[in-house]
Formats: sequence, C-alpha cells, structure tokens
Amino acid sequence: MNEVSLAIDNDIFLFNDWYYTAGHEFSYRKLLENERLAKFITRTNVPSKAIVSFTLGNKIFTPKRTQFANPVNMDRPYAGFDYGSVSLSRLKGQSIVSTVKFEVGLVGEASGLGKLQRWWHSKTGFEEPRGWDTQIANEVILNMNYQFQNSFKVLEDVDLVSTSEVVVGSGSNKIAQDLTVRLIDFNTLTESVFSNSRLANTGNPAKEEVFIFGGMGIDYVISNIFLEGSLFKSNQSFFTVDATSWVLRRNFGIMYAKNRGSFAFSVNHISKEVAKGSGHSYVRLVFSLRF
Repeated sequence: MNEVSLAIDNDIFLFNDWYYTAGHEFSYRKLLENERLAKFITRTNVPSKAIVSFTLGNKIFTPKRTQFANPVNMDRPYAGFDYGSVSLSRLKGQSIVSTVKFEVGLVGEASGLGKLQRWWHSKTGFEEPRGWDTQIANEVILNMNYQFQNSFKVLEDVDLVSTSEVVVGSGSNKIAQDLTVRLIDFNTLTESVFSNSRLANTGNPAKEEVFIFGGMGIDYVISNIFLEGSLFKSNQSFFTVDATSWVLRRNFGIMYAKNRGSFAFSVNHISKEVAKGSGHSYVRLVFSLRF
C-alpha cells in the first residue's frame, strides 16, 4: 500500500509575510510488506509494521521588514532551503512510533528560492523583498533526525501524544519535546493520520477518524544555519544573528481521514527565535491520498 501527500505552509493566511513565510513538501510513503527489511525492523511479539517515506521540499525565511536591503534594518537573515529526505518508521502495537530520518539539502542563492519569491511577489502585487543579496551563503546540508512518539489514553475520547526528537547535522542541532492532546474520534497512534500511519498491512483501510488537537512544544537549539550561518569558519555568510537557545511552540487544528483520503489543517505559533525578533504564526495544510 502507498500514500502521497502535499503539505503547504504559509503565513499569508494569517495576513503576515515574514520569518518562516512559506514551505512546501511532497511525500511518498510505502508500507513494507513481505520484505527482509520489514521483517528485520518489526520483529517483536506485538503487532508491528514498517513504513518508508521519501520527501522533497523547500522553505523560505525572511526578516520581518523586507522593504530594506541593508542588514542594519533586519532582525534575521534571508534564507532559502531545498531538501530531500528518506525516513524509516517502526510502528509497534497501538501506541509507539519511532522514526529515523536522513536529510540532504541546499541553502543559499543556489537554492533559487530568493529569485522565486521576488518573481512571485512581482506577479501577485506584493512588495518585493529587497534583501536577498545578503542571504545565508551556499552550503550543502546533511542532517539526521530521530523521533519517538508514544500515546496515552486519558478518557474514551481523549488521549495525550508525547513526541521527542533529536536533530543533529550541519544544518540544525536541537532537542525537542512536544505534548499534544487529541479529542473526539481518533484512531490509535499506529493507524492515524496524526502520525502518517494509516497504511495498513491488511486489505482493509484504517477506520474513519475526525478529531481536533492542540499541543505545545519546546526546542533547545544548539545551532541553526538559517540564522547563524555555517558551522564551518571557511564558509561565513555576509549577515548572521545569534539563535535563541529556547524556543516555544504551540499549535491547534483538525484532521480528517477516510478510506483513501486525508486532510489536516493547523495553526502553528513559534516564539521568538532571535533576541530582537518576535513570535510568528503560520498555517499548515496537508492533503493525502492512498492507493
């Protein structure tokens, strides 16, 4: 069984256009069935399955005041990021999902996202951002993520999902912890749109689910190339700022899935990532199709 999904992040839905201002992800997921890798990964005494995912995406970051070209008027650098990733998830029982992800990407002018944003703004009538000439320098990024999710039933229609994550590499280094409450009619964590795990190793799809959710998270940031530039002294950017060590996040939204299709909507807020910056919110939309 397979799944494709498209995720769109944008703050324009909230009448903003700065910081993490836009992102797009296209993903393909495959349930590993009757393969040596699947058998090796899922060997356990409880029901398990394994899902492999491939993703291509991009992200655009800008300062809050995009009408200026001089960095003295900017609270963070411009940055464009193109990336691809492959991840492997092990889903154990009804409540445990663990995922390892390897990501490679390109930051800087070579990503082409500065030119793309300026072209798009000129075509849609938005003010053209003027500081892309001082964006983070070109660099290939390699990152590895490990994520562990566990759900706990609170009431019949309420559960709590804990998500722990460690990110290491040349692009980002951080430790993250999230707690999310799901309400109403949700599936177990290993068969839910919440964890991209509706792919089933039987002929029957996971049952219909529709639920609202709300969560909070905290990041301990060790380094962030999109703010601080490269870890390597030989590849310094023209303008950088120091990243805030502690970043708080919160989100809320709704998810729906039935048979072959899924939809998710969420509003996400991030506290200030630089000392002279401010918080930021954006909307995320996800559409998925299984076949």
